[in-house]
Amino acid sequence: MKHIFTFLSLFFIAISQASALKIGYINIDHVVSNSPQFIQANQNVIKEFKPQENELIKLNEKLKKLITEFNNNKDSLTKVEANKRIKNVAALDKKIKNKASSLQEKLEARNKQELGEIQRLINQVIKEIAENGKFDLILYQEVAYASKDINITQIISNKLRQLFE
Repeated sequence: MKHIFTFLSLFFIAISQASALKIGYINIDHVVSNSPQFIQANQNVIKEFKPQENELIKLNEKLKKLITEFNNNKDSLTKVEANKRIKNVAALDKKIKNKASSLQEKLEARNKQELGEIQRLINQVIKEIAENGKFDLILYQEVAYASKDINITQIISNKLRQLFE
């Protein structure tokens, strides 16, 4: 009986202390995608990789032109000339695929780098707001439910905007 009383006492003490916790929730997807830092980073990456994208577009246009010319003239070409043009088309197609693959890898690496910097900044802002606001716990992963009273997404977003200006 004494053990049950001790257990119940500890249980009620834990519940009363838990109710004093200050908890915050952040919709991290909203914070990231709407932060001016993220928007600026996306614009910078697009601008950085635009020349390579334009080069791929030109190469694709050249490939289409070669294929059209081949199809229009294939009946009048010698077997040697036809094979030569087919090899040229295949070589250009391979070059385009290699350049596209390389561009995709570089783009993914650059996006990952930019996102990492933004995540570090967001975590720094969260920590600052948590310490200044005396939060005991801030969650930003998937949550089944978070009341609007503990949702501090807008506070984080506002702080990121201030840092951007």
